[in-house]
Amino acid sequence: ENGRENELRLGAIGTCVSPYTKRMGTPRQGKLVPSGRGYIQLNIPAEVLDGMEEYSHAWVIFTFHANTDSPSSGLNLAKTKIRPPRGNGRKVGMLATRSPHRPNNVGLSLVKVCSVDKKKKRLHVSALDLVNGTPVYDIKPVVPWDSPGELSVPEWVSQDDQLNSAKFT
Repeated sequence: ENGRENELRLGAIGTCVSPYTKRMGTPRQGKLVPSGRGYIQLNIPAEVLDGMEEYSHAWVIFTFHANTDSPSSGLNLAKTKIRPPRGNGRKVGMLATRSPHRPNNVGLSLVKVCSVDKKKKRLHVSALDLVNGTPVYDIKPVVPWDSPGELSVPEWVSQDDQLNSAKFT
């Protein structure tokens, strides 16, 4: 055995084009700024988008390319516990948060599908929380059985801090 069966090599299928040019100022979650719009510019055949316009939402799998603490190879386990923004100073395990600082630097984002432009190979989305230039590895439509129905979360997570709009200057 050479150990490669535990590795996953991915190639980006596209790039996010977003109004958020830096990590700072990018929403923590797209639902917090439902008016945040952008698109995913695909670099693979446009036919992969056939039927996507029939869905209201999609999952986007991407890399946190703008992280400054990512190792060049291997797992990122420099910090196993962190203080999430809503935690009021409380430390929790990295995997118990939505922090962009992950062992494998991989992110999952829920976006609203606005339109499909097959001619330009673009998926237009809103409720966007990705930095401009983010490499995208996969897009999956959200289906009813993705929702567990009733969720249980810690009290510090259940705060409502949605913004109704965002203004860029």
